[in-house]
Formats: sequence, structure tokens, C-alpha cells
Amino acid sequence: MSRPGEDDREAVDRAFADLVAGYHLTSDRPDPLLEQQSSGDRSVDQASEPGATAIAAGPDPTWADQHPVFHFEQPAPVEPEPEPEDRFVPEPPMPLPRPAWPALLAWIAMGFAVLAVLVATVGIRLPMWLAWTALLCFFGGFAVLVARLPRNRPPDAGNGAVL
Repeated sequence: MSRPGEDDREAVDRAFADLVAGYHLTSDRPDPLLEQQSSGDRSVDQASEPGATAIAAGPDPTWADQHPVFHFEQPAPVEPEPEPEDRFVPEPPMPLPRPAWPALLAWIAMGFAVLAVLVATVGIRLPMWLAWTALLCFFGGFAVLVARLPRNRPPDAGNGAVL
């Protein structure tokens, strides 16, 4: 294809200038409210001139009340549901059995090991003998707790939770 000549460029520039000049024009129908406001503005301008009479009083002040943007319906009052007469009241839980002294010592040893790890994590240097004691307490307490686990399930234990 050949490049457009100088005559064609001027025609393109004129067409572009026409498009830009008509950019504000729209193909939509004009808004009657805007026309009414603009005619009201003209009537106010005319009324401000000496010897001129007002053609219109301006926009209708009740228009917004007649055309609400949002429509809210008042909700019906909600009556509270009556409480059921017979409510479920659970039995008080059974007290936990006292742990045997080996299990209690094992839990204390595990707690000491966890405390030693937290102290070391904060950045406090522990003596080497305290670190080895914490390590032995952890493994000893873990071994005691695992050894005290029941070896067999009771026959009436079932298969799990019952709803």
C-alpha cells in the first residue's frame, strides 16, 4: 500500500477535528429534568434583569419526595420464640480420678523439660548438667506415661462415639 498523500492527510485531520468537536454530543435522548433546570436557570437570569418576568419558578421541590431513590419497607415486628418448657440439663461431670504417684512424677518431669527448652529458647544459657537432666526427665517421663497406657480395650468400650 502506498502512503497517503498530503491531500489525504488534510482530509483525515479535518475529519478528526470534526469528531473531536462533536465529542460532547450524545445519541441519547435529552434528560427532561436537565432541560427543566436549564430553562429554570434561564428564567431566573431573565427575572434578575430589570423589566423581565419569570417564565417558570424553577424545579419542582416535591419531585424528590415523589421519586425516592431507595424504598424502605418497615419490617414486621418479630415476636420472640417461646422457650421450650423441658430443657436438657446435663449431669454434673464426674470428678477426675487422682493420678498415681508415678504418673504425677512423669508429668512433672515432662513439665521441667518443657520449661528448660523455653528458657533456652529465650536465650538464657543453662549449665550443661541442667540440660542433660532436662533431657533425661523428658525421656523418662515419656517412657513412664507410655508404659502406664492400658494394653487392652475394655469389652464394653464400643466402636467409638455414640450419638
